Amino acid sequence: MYVVTNRILQPTATPEERFGATFNRMGPNELRLAEAQKIGDRWQVDILDDRTTYNGEDMWASEAAFLKSQQRMRQNQTNALFFVHGFNTDFGNALESAHRIEQLYNLEVILFTWPSNGGGAIEGLSSYQDDKRDAALSIGALDRCFEKLAGYFMKYADQACKRKFSLAMHSMGNYLFKRLLSSSIYQGETKLFDNIVMLAADVNNAGHAEWVDRIRFRNRLFITINEDDGALLASKTLAGEEQKARLGHWSKNLSARNAAYLDFTDAANIIAHHNYFTDNSALQNPRIREVFQRAFNGEKAERGLTFDIGTGAYQIL
Repeated sequence: MYVVTNRILQPTATPEERFGATFNRMGPNELRLAEAQKIGDRWQVDILDDRTTYNGEDMWASEAAFLKSQQRMRQNQTNALFFVHGFNTDFGNALESAHRIEQLYNLEVILFTWPSNGGGAIEGLSSYQDDKRDAALSIGALDRCFEKLAGYFMKYADQACKRKFSLAMHSMGNYLFKRLLSSSIYQGETKLFDNIVMLAADVNNAGHAEWVDRIRFRNRLFITINEDDGALLASKTLAGEEQKARLGHWSKNLSARNAAYLDFTDAANIIAHHNYFTDNSALQNPRIREVFQRAFNGEKAERGLTFDIGTGAYQIL
């Protein structure tokens, strides 16, 4: 998989610590590109130079990565997912999460990893607020990623691999996304994605339609909900009055006109899970896995689900 990050480079560290818990020394908008693969239970992480030669042509390494990914997608008949992780995720854990998605759903995953603290269990208000600040400071880096990708899609439109390309953000990754959507630098670059999936979004439910309705995409926008999500229930208590009911655990006020809300609350095996798109026990429920298989692959994940007119959400049981 390819990894794009604004984390600090630690070239002599182990692969799982190759990027650290603070920003790149050049600032939060500075990006580095790496290629990562897991061989057995060990990671290999290769930091890529800015420029490279591909098919005899000198180009940006990100451009070559785009072309190589499209070639693999054509050969393997797979789709791609751009994944942004959430709070309290160090580089090693980000790699594991992306790899798990890649294996479960047979996808070409591009990981965007930002410097969340990764301290293990939730450490309280200070750690949480530190990560929120770092997420907010990462919007320029994420916007640059989207702009680069959009440029490559336009440049190579006549060579398109005809596969689906979707975007998923988990937990506080959605706060990063919200800050981007609410800023003046966002110019609709997300139109390049077939599906956009907001997983267990750690943002306020109140007022979410104001910025969610700005999101542009080709096919579907999904917002997942689990009212018993333990991590989001804990998150709600961390920051006082400004921290209201979280979008990812609240089945009221589902008012964004362009979104399809997916309510997992009553699904078998869901319990209090926060990572129910990768959790082994949650995925024992085949309907949960099927919904994410469709959502991540650019398909209609709501197909066959019951729509609850009272909440405005599709029910997964």
